[in-house]
Amino acid sequence: MERMIIILCLDNNNGMMFNDRRQSQDRGLREYIAEMIKGEKVYMNAYTEKLYEEINDPVVCEDFLHKAGKGETCIVENLPLKPVIDKIEEIVIFRWNKVYPSDQVLDVDLEEWKLAEEEQIEGSTHEITKQIYLPK
Repeated sequence: MERMIIILCLDNNNGMMFNDRRQSQDRGLREYIAEMIKGEKVYMNAYTEKLYEEINDPVVCEDFLHKAGKGETCIVENLPLKPVIDKIEEIVIFRWNKVYPSDQVLDVDLEEWKLAEEEQIEGSTHEITKQIYLPK
């Protein structure tokens, strides 16, 4: 089975979106992510592509979670992950370290995953926590 890497930005309550909009964004974080995945094939939808102009030649399609293969990266802002949970080999979360209003939250129980790595990175507006989760 093809497995993939997911990149998400979440608040402290695992919120993803509010009123069909992203909760927050940070130029420094986008640059960090672009550098982190430089040279890799990256999948996203059209909504995400509008923000991530720093990423060269992304694969943009609405069903990208079903098209990405083993070791390939997907930046997810507004989609549920449960339908593809068995394909995910790693979840990279960037936490805003704040709580924002949200009406869409992460649909994966992180208690079922192992926190393998955690570090603070400097965004352009505030410190962001990077967490890497692996299957238990």
